[in-house]
Amino acid sequence: MNHLNHLNYFKHLGLKLITLFAVIAVFLIPTQVLAANGTAQGYKVSGTIQAGMSVALLGDTLYTANQDNQGNLLGVVVLQGDVTISLTTSANQAQVITSGVANAFVSNLNGDIKNGDQLVPSPLSGVLMKASDAGRAMGSAQQDFSATNANTQTKQVTAKDGTTKQVAIGTIQVLVARNDFIPKPTEVPKALSPFQNIFTGVAGHDVSVPRTISAVVIFGIAILAVMIILYSGVSNGIRSIGRNPLSKGEIYLGLLQVFGIILLILAISFIIMILIIRG
Repeated sequence: MNHLNHLNYFKHLGLKLITLFAVIAVFLIPTQVLAANGTAQGYKVSGTIQAGMSVALLGDTLYTANQDNQGNLLGVVVLQGDVTISLTTSANQAQVITSGVANAFVSNLNGDIKNGDQLVPSPLSGVLMKASDAGRAMGSAQQDFSATNANTQTKQVTAKDGTTKQVAIGTIQVLVARNDFIPKPTEVPKALSPFQNIFTGVAGHDVSVPRTISAVVIFGIAILAVMIILYSGVSNGIRSIGRNPLSKGEIYLGLLQVFGIILLILAISFIIMILIIRG
């Protein structure tokens, strides 16, 4: 009998301990949910934030992500229905997936998006775009996106220079995996490599491919102009001497003027080239 009493005592004690641990877990575990394809967590929000928007965390409050808070990227807001477990909920909180796959708003503001492209915040708050410049990225696209995608909306965006552009906005699946995006360097054509090496030495820093091409084009135009002027001046001088041998002095003076023009053209072209490569 005593043996049975001991068993019942330990049984009730075990149930009480389990209940106590469960209550402690509910209050101590942070507001966290398990999303369908990743982990999400609840955060306080500032302003209007809807599911699919990319967000940044400043302090302990969520803000829609943009190019100004790109360094504080957190994740993508998900619907309550997208989660399988929710330990706690709050009316002033949003569930944010910080790792995994989520449906996110994107735009073609920086060009059409291809599966695998890295995505970064755009000038449109909460909307991602294809990455091109170095910076903090939200993750990678898991689908293609262009203006022909279904359920897209168009929005007119005004650039800093005052020009306007129609962009398409829609949602695609995005693998949320924050990282520092570094664009691959553009391969330099072999024919331009010697020029780029020379320009790099003159400028004291790496010269980009577009600047190298621009400088080479200026150099080529200058050389072509010099050849045309030189050929024209020399041929005209020879013909003039043949017609009138006594006009040699005037012809030599004309050739000196031609060489002066050539030197001026070369000087101007070199100044333009230096301005281009030094940026």
